[in-house]
Amino acid sequence: FRESFVKEAKLMARLNHPNLISVFDFGEIEGMLYIVMEFVDGDTLYEKIYGKQLEQQEALEITISICRGLANAHEAGILHRDIKPANIFITRSGIPKVGDFGLARPSGDTETGVIFGTPGYTAPEVLKAPEKVGPATDIYAVGVMLYELLSGKIPGKLYEPITKYAKCNPVIDRLIRKAVSAKLEQRYSSSEDFADDLDEIFRKTKKAQSKSSNSPLLAKSTKPANLAVGSLSKSKSANSAKRGLQSPPQK
Repeated sequence: FRESFVKEAKLMARLNHPNLISVFDFGEIEGMLYIVMEFVDGDTLYEKIYGKQLEQQEALEITISICRGLANAHEAGILHRDIKPANIFITRSGIPKVGDFGLARPSGDTETGVIFGTPGYTAPEVLKAPEKVGPATDIYAVGVMLYELLSGKIPGKLYEPITKYAKCNPVIDRLIRKAVSAKLEQRYSSSEDFADDLDEIFRKTKKAQSKSSNSPLLAKSTKPANLAVGSLSKSKSANSAKRGLQSPPQK
């Protein structure tokens, strides 16, 4: 335990990114190990999405942040190896932070015969070719997680389009398929690239929504509609007054 604890603390202390939980200090006092970490006032992503499906933009925003944080870890030569909703923390202000680096290892540090990760989020190479484990292994888990955020479940052995379960841009399905490809050569090799592709969809959707809400056509049609409602209300009131009708009693 001591060796594992010190290894995790040293790895995390090397990282510095707003989407990664920071470690400020660690050591031992009178035989008791301690670690000083950033306090995250919030819940895990698992708690946030339990029994739910997120809207496209929220799911993309969370995933993009996770990818950016992992890119920082990968640049430092560190693999997380256990990306899943329970290891992602969401602050009260909505900032995602990757935590629990208990299974993290320096890139290229393989352990023969050791199976790591969580079933459903574990990339094929972990079982079949551990010597090929790398940043793309974390990316696979992120792809599974994005599918889960949108659909409420992880992909099955027979992949089904995300659009079957969620209302989202069809291009997202292509990106997820690339992230969770069983073939390493077809998968994203950089989480930064995955984030950039997702961010492009996020920005385009946001721009389209903004244009739609500020549409001159909608602005013109709003006033006559309100006038029509007002006229109808006045007409009903006048007819009621003439007949001496009263409103139904409140229950």
